[in-house]
Amino acid sequence: MKKLLTVLIILTAFSFTSRVYSGDRMMLVEFFTSSTCGPCAANNPVMTAFVNSVSADMLAAIGFHMNWPSPGNDPMYLYNTADNTTRRGYYSVNAIPAGFFDGLISIPLPYSQTNLQSYFDQRKNILSPVTIILRDSTFGDSVQVRVGVLCETYIDNTMATLQVGVIEENIHYSSPPGTNGETDFNWVMRKMLPNAGGTQINLIPGTYSEYVFKYKMDPIWVANKIKNIAYVQASSKEILNAAKALSNFSLMTNPSFLTVSQGTAAAKTFKVKIPYVASGYTSPVTFTADIQPATTGITATFPSGTTISNFPDSLSVQVSTTASVPAGTYKIVLTGTSASGKMHKICADLLVGKNYVTIRTSNNIPDISVDNVTYTGSKLFNWDINSNHTIKAVSPYTISATRYVFVNWSDAGDTTHTITVNSNTSTYTANYKTQFRVLGTLQPSGIPATVNGGNQYFDSASSPTISVSPTTVSYNGKTYYFNRWVGVGNGSYTGTNPSFQLSGFSNPVTQVAIFDTINTGISQIGTEIPKKYDLFQNYPNPFNPSTKINFDIAKYAPVKLEVYDITGRLVYTLVNANLEAGKYEYTLNAASNPSGVYFYKLQAGDFVSVRRMILVK
Repeated sequence: MKKLLTVLIILTAFSFTSRVYSGDRMMLVEFFTSSTCGPCAANNPVMTAFVNSVSADMLAAIGFHMNWPSPGNDPMYLYNTADNTTRRGYYSVNAIPAGFFDGLISIPLPYSQTNLQSYFDQRKNILSPVTIILRDSTFGDSVQVRVGVLCETYIDNTMATLQVGVIEENIHYSSPPGTNGETDFNWVMRKMLPNAGGTQINLIPGTYSEYVFKYKMDPIWVANKIKNIAYVQASSKEILNAAKALSNFSLMTNPSFLTVSQGTAAAKTFKVKIPYVASGYTSPVTFTADIQPATTGITATFPSGTTISNFPDSLSVQVSTTASVPAGTYKIVLTGTSASGKMHKICADLLVGKNYVTIRTSNNIPDISVDNVTYTGSKLFNWDINSNHTIKAVSPYTISATRYVFVNWSDAGDTTHTITVNSNTSTYTANYKTQFRVLGTLQPSGIPATVNGGNQYFDSASSPTISVSPTTVSYNGKTYYFNRWVGVGNGSYTGTNPSFQLSGFSNPVTQVAIFDTINTGISQIGTEIPKKYDLFQNYPNPFNPSTKINFDIAKYAPVKLEVYDITGRLVYTLVNANLEAGKYEYTLNAASNPSGVYFYKLQAGDFVSVRRMILVK
């Protein structure tokens, strides 16, 4: 429950310096103001005085500027209208000045030191459930911000938002930029990363995730006043923790929770770490441990000593329980105190006869069922060891042209099955495979043909064969011939082959089979009437990718010209129509086919002939 924050802003090319500080909880004030707001000019100094009066490692502030009241020309609003407006909408602010303390408390007007101090005092001793680590580095005018978030304890709703803000600590104007007479504006939001919508995160105990953001320094900013802050906001709007540059040492635990059976003596060990210290920090840190709530039979000791003198470093904490400890959730609160008297706290959860179990899905499938209750998104439970629960995955789950098909649970269980909680249980994941739809359509619409493989879902990265049949049809008193495919979407096929393979496609595609009254694939050559049926050797042969196939039809007959691969699989139906007597030539384009030996077969009445051809790419 520590925020660990490293701010590395050095404005020389490829310079890199590290300073990391920590605090048990950093609270956050978000306030809304404008240079055209008269009441803001009276209230902002009160807010500024309060923020400056509080220890810098316990409170952060960020100011959002509005485009009202009239004339609405606040330059700090105009600099970034989108992020200012988004945060205003999030809190439904419709009058300014307005302020929010840790997202939960709407600060009444007029601002007063008494009220602000009261809100601060209400929350200053509440340990945060998350640790935030923020490191940023500047190379010329480019800044990279790396934010790590560690969830340390159980949270009812695991979904939260990570907000990262770029603030200018003070903007001074030589003359008022607005109508309210103010010339100094503090903690001005310049940019939200990636935007004011933030980044959705999932807070599962013991999980640590890192997020990387980049931005350019704007020449209008005063570089040494630009700072980055990060804060995690729950769906209830509560700020779970905030982070900015502090001044001494930081704390983390690994793992963040321990599970033991109830009714038997047990001992478990975890680590407390000092991963970062401020530049020049050398003071040793000595640790003590406290059990909350205080419970007979639970002890925490330090087998390798209680002091960390080198940084980074860690030491072991051993937690022992007797058989008489009641089932429940307890906290091991660790207090680290430096030689200079600076103190920070962090904790790990001890679960006796219980365990944290996460039920989730791969591919972000939104719905799961646990004990006949449907939940949206992953769900965290604090269950009794040896208890049984029924988990069920939704399958298939379709979103537009993408379908997710259940494969198995991470314990190899079927769609619906019962699990038994034990001390090693942690996460059950419903695994899905992704399928994409091939939408097959015909043009003109209503033509009596079929797109084989159309309007079906296929596994991602597979290579389904798509074809159209027949290639010659009668429709509205006319004879239509397959002309070409028009494909829409990455990996789709556009070309003249009636049959083709989609190779390793990874998104939905649309394939349109276009028919015309003119047969562009086959042409009649010459006017003489052949004396017999015949099929000639293709030319060129070998070929790449096109070749011509000639054949003779002695009299009017149903004619079928097909191509097979070496395994006997039908690859193309080139002609499937009644033809008049004559000499014919078909131009085959095999650009979508792999190299190999193919066979082409002519059937005309009782006549059947097969020849061999070779495609070489």
